[in-house]
Amino acid sequence: MGKWMNSLLDQDVVRIISEGARKGAIGVLIGRLSPEGASWSKKQLKTWSEGRSDLLWASISDRLLLLALRLPEDKQRSEDRLAQIELQLGQVVREHTGAYVPIGFGSSLVRTHPQNRYTEQQLFETILDAAMLAHKSLNADAVKVAKLEGSAGEAHADEALDPETAGMAIRRLVSALPTMAPNMRVSAAAEWFEAQPDCHSIVVESNGTPQGLITRERLNGMLASKFGVPLYWNRTIDKIMVANPLVADASAQVEAVARRAMNRPDSQLYDAVIVTEGSRYLGGVTVKVLLESFASLQAEAARRVNPLTGLPGGDSIRREIEALVKSKKPFSVYYADLDYFKWFNDSYGYSAGDDMIKFTASVLGSVLEESEEAYSFLGHIGGDDFIAISDRTDPDSCCRSFIERFHEGVEAFYGSAPPASVLNRHGGTVEQQGVSLSIAVVRWDGTRAASHEQLSQWAAKGKKIAKNRPGSSYAIYEASSEE
Repeated sequence: MGKWMNSLLDQDVVRIISEGARKGAIGVLIGRLSPEGASWSKKQLKTWSEGRSDLLWASISDRLLLLALRLPEDKQRSEDRLAQIELQLGQVVREHTGAYVPIGFGSSLVRTHPQNRYTEQQLFETILDAAMLAHKSLNADAVKVAKLEGSAGEAHADEALDPETAGMAIRRLVSALPTMAPNMRVSAAAEWFEAQPDCHSIVVESNGTPQGLITRERLNGMLASKFGVPLYWNRTIDKIMVANPLVADASAQVEAVARRAMNRPDSQLYDAVIVTEGSRYLGGVTVKVLLESFASLQAEAARRVNPLTGLPGGDSIRREIEALVKSKKPFSVYYADLDYFKWFNDSYGYSAGDDMIKFTASVLGSVLEESEEAYSFLGHIGGDDFIAISDRTDPDSCCRSFIERFHEGVEAFYGSAPPASVLNRHGGTVEQQGVSLSIAVVRWDGTRAASHEQLSQWAAKGKKIAKNRPGSSYAIYEASSEE
């Protein structure tokens, strides 16, 4: 596995995690990015990790991430928690890069061993297992997505996916799978598969609770072996079923379940996923439908990114604001747009206009990134409209930096003859030396009721004020608990 694995096997790391393992269930999660991909964003990971009581230890480099997490004692809940965290970390990378980036995740559970002298050795093996899974997952990720894209047109009409499944719970993909009681004979399962050529899985269920899974391929393989029929034909199906199938709660997100499905052993990779609701059997999801849905989610995520700037757009911006409002932590929203951009586009050409848009995005991003301690988010609403979010407590200073940096570079767009005047949208002449930047800031203290729409309305008030001032300017609206 090379030097990258050796870097994980540090004695101090092992000691810290092993001490935590003596107090409860611990999981080791390793994330790996490809050399040609983006690096982990330390600032965004720091924001993600703040306040997490389940995070015992973390280490990060450009391509590697190692987390030790406190987990529930129940194995199923532990696996669900790890799958959710993988999904969150994947989202952190996509928001940082603005695109889908192949990621390899590997996890392994460490159970409680009070005062066990072999804990450190066991943890070495756990880290190695997780690292190997991450290596395998990274190599397989791009290949699987490519295969899914190639086979997308082969789905039957009754397996077509609703495009609105993006970000929805797995219950949206559930279909009925046949069930049998554990005491049914293998012969009954074989006869069922023979009579139902389109059926590939049978759920072994008792009193509404799934116990295991029988697959056509696995059963046929057993019966076709030497002495297979006399050995298995009259046995009960609970003796030959897969006793540890992938079971997901109906409320689990499609992305999280897909990640769990792709991390299964090769022998179970194409088994159907059993879906439950309150531990009661609800139905199943074929791996084909699950992975096609997952691919659709990735494509949808890519569509939400502005192709010119690579920044997230409307839906992502809305979700970001709603999540911040829900957290009740103060933040400021900066609505920035260019004045007289139409004049510039008409005068210098659409290619120069595109360059101006990308320049503005880089200016806003560079100012936000200057404060390593602060949370920040940058989105592109469309055209020359941008939105920045930050929890910095100095919006005045931030706006001044936006404007100063903008004017430090914008003159290069005019060549050797900077303009003395511009035209407004009505064709009137305005005495101004080129494009300017207007910023409306809404400062929210975390107490007043707010929504994405309300913040937009407050920003509109500040935008009118900023636009009425000559040159680049900004206006701040204090959205406090008082009117």
